[in-house]
Amino acid sequence: MLHKSFYKSSLTALAMVSAMAFASASSAALVNGTFEADEASGGDVGGATGWDTFEFVFTNATDGPNFGPVSHDVGGTQSLKMYGPFYPSGASGASQSIPGTAGTVYELDAYVMNWIGDPFGNLGILQLNFLDSNGDAIAGSGAEITMDPFGTSDVDLSVVQDGAEISDWTQLSLSAVAPAGTAEVQVFLLHIQTGDPCCSGGSLFWDDVSLTAVPVPAAVWL
Repeated sequence: MLHKSFYKSSLTALAMVSAMAFASASSAALVNGTFEADEASGGDVGGATGWDTFEFVFTNATDGPNFGPVSHDVGGTQSLKMYGPFYPSGASGASQSIPGTAGTVYELDAYVMNWIGDPFGNLGILQLNFLDSNGDAIAGSGAEITMDPFGTSDVDLSVVQDGAEISDWTQLSLSAVAPAGTAEVQVFLLHIQTGDPCCSGGSLFWDDVSLTAVPVPAAVWL
């Protein structure tokens, strides 16, 4: 017959695992994933609060190009806009890293839109990367999905959108398990110009980027 202390210690362990699960889930929150933090009613704002950006990345103005607000958010008015940087295979991007836990499943969601009237090839890439304590990517980990305007990859954005309806936005979803040695989880949004003629720019809009940690069930730990 098992002693009461065994049950007590088991319940304590279960409570600790549950607490760890909640802590892991809360730690996955991104900063400014809806891109509403910067006031852009007066025009585009360079970069975005909480994100490291390079080349042509802007918090999009409240009034989009010729068709009003560009936002997937319910009640939102802004998004993240990326331009092609006008040189061969040029790229623009934004990334954000948060503390990560090995063995945790991370689920990444984002919405993307290809601007109407933009004839250029807008190749977009959504990445989920796992970094070690030195900030280096752990080889063989993470996940990626590509938005290809020519319809040759995972998501077909060959039909441009006008940004006026929620249905104009394409949802992208990734999921991956953080490997041993994970110290940080990185979200990466990337735009690469592929149009003909080359180096003519082009633009993509990103919105509602969210990262969720799904802890290993307590029963597995027990």
